Amino acid sequence: MKSLVLLHGLCGSPKYFEQLEPLLDADVHALTLPGHAGTEAGPETMDQFADWVIEEIRLRELERPFVLGHSFGGYVTTNLVRRYESELSGFGLIHSTAAADSDEAKEKRNGAIHKVIEEGVEPFIDGMIPNVFSNDSDPELIRQAIAIGYEMTTDGIVNAQRAIRDRTDEVDAVEMSNLPGLFIFGEKDPNMDRERAFLGASPHTTAIVPYSHMGMMESPQEEAAIINQWIQEVHHGKV
Repeated sequence: MKSLVLLHGLCGSPKYFEQLEPLLDADVHALTLPGHAGTEAGPETMDQFADWVIEEIRLRELERPFVLGHSFGGYVTTNLVRRYESELSGFGLIHSTAAADSDEAKEKRNGAIHKVIEEGVEPFIDGMIPNVFSNDSDPELIRQAIAIGYEMTTDGIVNAQRAIRDRTDEVDAVEMSNLPGLFIFGEKDPNMDRERAFLGASPHTTAIVPYSHMGMMESPQEEAAIINQWIQEVHHGKV
């Protein structure tokens, strides 16, 4: 069975994938990124986050796994595609983008860094998490995601925000990659549009689901089916 590494989003944890993971037809390894889920503050650059992931893959002796990243985890994934392509069998962006932050988005990152330093983790999470769901998302799922976010530290949030803010644009890297890729976009994502989600996706597999930025929590069955079909098509050389 093929190994599959899952990377969660900012202020998340492997708990984001609790309902998705058992539905996947793979040997799944959902990693806790540095600075998340109560761990010590992680690195401040995307290269360093990607280096940590590749070392974890090597330590677990995973032979060319698929790597799928949600949101921030997708940014780490595209860095891996550019720098460690030969150690992967394929990649996926789950409610993410290969593009760098715009200048406006970078200013928002700076504002978020200031907010968490001044106000602390819980007020920051209370403001951030509901805004990644849609207006008709299940309130219980929002509460679960907030509780996961409360496990962060101030330094963990600050360092991850800096890494995201300063990351390299990876659109060309994913578009030119020889690896098979999967891009999943939620049409109710309040912070992402289809064009941005699918930048660099033209040679790869794309899917649209009727959910928010947190589709893997809102409809794990549907997203698992998409991922499993993609893995099968890769296995049989159809993509």
